[in-house]
Amino acid sequence: MTYQELVNNIRDLGFSDDSEVLEFGDLVPNNINRAITEINLEVAPIIERYEFEITEEEEGYLYISMPDIDENFLDFADTPVLYSVVSKNEETPTYKRFNDYEVEANDTIVINVDELDIGKDEVLNIRVFYKVAHENYDGTQGDQEIPLPKKTHHLVPLLASYYIWLEDEPVKAAQYYNLYEQKKGDLTVNAKPRMRVLSGGM
Repeated sequence: MTYQELVNNIRDLGFSDDSEVLEFGDLVPNNINRAITEINLEVAPIIERYEFEITEEEEGYLYISMPDIDENFLDFADTPVLYSVVSKNEETPTYKRFNDYEVEANDTIVINVDELDIGKDEVLNIRVFYKVAHENYDGTQGDQEIPLPKKTHHLVPLLASYYIWLEDEPVKAAQYYNLYEQKKGDLTVNAKPRMRVLSGGM
């Protein structure tokens, strides 16, 4: 769903036409941002990935400060770090969960390179997955996709409409919020957890 499609959905939920949406000014984009932020934090986060390499020549402690990597960093993902040990000429590494790290100040990954078993001519590929804040919608990004996972796109017009109408028409707002909660619950129930138990470090 693009932002323009989102605005059209909000229009169809509570406005007569596009001109009435425009009359509400910043109220619509502000509450679109509010809804996206809430869904991002509570339902399905926006995930980004940072990759780097560690070779056998490196030593000591390696500090990866995520706010320095991405100013929109919020938190680490549920499975934050994967690794793959490959030869330097291998092109298709296989990644596994990486456990040989610590987290400092909730935003910095610390790796003791001296404790890693990296052979000669090998490279340790590291992938860090993390949650990010979205770039605010200001009304000009109509053709851009909503940054949330696609499975949550249908929730945004309901929650945004709730906030838009909360003060002027609380009954209408409550209807949208109840429908949002129902759809959010359906999403949670239908989610199929996929997991396997991994032990040890690298």
